[in-house]
Amino acid sequence: MKRFNLSIVVSILLAVAFTACVSQKSSVPGVSSIRAMPGNDIFQADMDIPEFEGEEELNTLISDKINSWYNDFITEAEINRSIAEDFGQPFTFENQWRVTMNTDDCASILLTAYQFTGGANGVDSMASFTWNKLTDKAMSITDFLYLVLPEPSLESLAQVCRQELSASLGADNDPSILDMIDSGTEPVAKNYDIFTISDKGLTVYFEKYQVAPGSAGSQAVLIPYLK
Repeated sequence: MKRFNLSIVVSILLAVAFTACVSQKSSVPGVSSIRAMPGNDIFQADMDIPEFEGEEELNTLISDKINSWYNDFITEAEINRSIAEDFGQPFTFENQWRVTMNTDDCASILLTAYQFTGGANGVDSMASFTWNKLTDKAMSITDFLYLVLPEPSLESLAQVCRQELSASLGADNDPSILDMIDSGTEPVAKNYDIFTISDKGLTVYFEKYQVAPGSAGSQAVLIPYLK
């Protein structure tokens, strides 16, 4: 019965969330966004969902990802209602996005979100999509490795990322960070799901706690194109 009641509450919150959406232009040519700021006595959200002109399938993927973060947030917010009431302030959710490329052939975008539903720290989320407009398909990082690495493999990518992260995080002075880097950059596909391309090269993103303590936040490694 409790699960049934909670699902009703979530449905109501979702209905409220999208009754006041505003379409707006962005500073990126060919991209607009849908802005919504739903809220009630226990939460306030600031949602910004980008839309690429003429790319329906990509837009659906982006919208689904942001909404999945938001749905998780409002579910947790309702479960932790008493914490919000004791805290004296509503829980918060916000998302941001950054388009790194948008040409006739390809679009690349980074999505981030932050939510707080009690506890010592909030939750950071990150995702990306790099889209082939000619085939209407999402591309993987392995599709671009030949552009940035003499030996295009996940093993070579891991080696480059480890070198860059070790330098930027000062791992030589902290063996525990070196262990985190080695684990978080292991040459398996799941460690390199989040990436974008731009006119500067390929950027790999590592989520908070993946390659360093939480205090260091998320990390990014830019690998320039081969000359």
